[in-house]
Amino acid sequence: MPVIRPLLRVSLASLVLAACTNSRTAPTDTPAPVADRGTADPGYTAYVSGSSTDAVTTPAGGALLAGGGTDSEAGMRWLLAQGGTRGTNLFGDVVVLRASGSDGYNTFLMNLGANSVTSIVIRTVAGANSAFVRDAIVKAEVVFLAGGDQSKYVMLWSGTALQAAVNARIASRYPIGGTSAGLAVMGEYAYSAMNTSSTSPVVLANPYDSSVTFARSLFTVPLLANLITDSHFVTRNRLGRMLTFLARLQQDGVATSPRGIAVDEGSALGVTASGAGTVFGAGAGAYFFSVDATVTRTVQPMTALTFAPVLTYHVPVGKQFNVTSWTTGDATPYTLSATAGALSSSTGSTY
Repeated sequence: MPVIRPLLRVSLASLVLAACTNSRTAPTDTPAPVADRGTADPGYTAYVSGSSTDAVTTPAGGALLAGGGTDSEAGMRWLLAQGGTRGTNLFGDVVVLRASGSDGYNTFLMNLGANSVTSIVIRTVAGANSAFVRDAIVKAEVVFLAGGDQSKYVMLWSGTALQAAVNARIASRYPIGGTSAGLAVMGEYAYSAMNTSSTSPVVLANPYDSSVTFARSLFTVPLLANLITDSHFVTRNRLGRMLTFLARLQQDGVATSPRGIAVDEGSALGVTASGAGTVFGAGAGAYFFSVDATVTRTVQPMTALTFAPVLTYHVPVGKQFNVTSWTTGDATPYTLSATAGALSSSTGSTY
């Protein structure tokens, strides 16, 4: 286990000591106002832990799709290992990207064996285009997208050096992970939540409710092509909105036969570069959805959704699903239907 160095707050003009925290979800350190630091706002604040010596590993690629809430330690350790090892339980450098919060992942990931952790809070497009952010990503063995507000990620990161650097790491076979809002922007189709968060009852009643907004390909993750993702799935009753998202993608001509992956709170899905996925953590696990071009659908403004059949797999924690072949030996497929806004299942249980 490497020694954890004191956290540093980094800007273009200065390095200011910041306090360590053991919290993953409720950081205790709040950056001082830019004016108090006496420097121009670089558009980001960074928190650095661990070794200043760049790790060199052989990465295995892949992606971790986390459903929000308490992080799965097994899932996060799997993600670190996909970035390559320096020895037993010793891993490479991690960059955590976010638009709010601070250093909540640093101590957690250092304790799991990361060589260093750099958490960067991006506040402006200029921050996402900064040399510091670009260079930190270029050296990272693992990129992790924290939770928060995915609309900020879409607005602040699209077309920037940050986006280009992350995509270059993915193309070079380095793994990427994301939780909650971070997960939402990993698929080819991203629910962007530009107005307010969609809820199942509202969008089942009106698939064109203003809360349903999409963005495309913020990051290019080949494993997640033709996919939309969602998190906090069972905990927040998001089945209805997932079916609505799939229906809208098809109705609007974005995808002929879209697929979806939804991960419950506390769960995580680790997918290797070959597509083999394992469900980690707690919670209800992961759900996999697909529709073909001949699905029956009524998708109109101010009209309750009709959409069927939707082929569904529910894969619990500890079980596997291959996202390349879209097959599993650990779950029996069933079909879901939305009929005039009401959900039903071939098994009698929608979840």
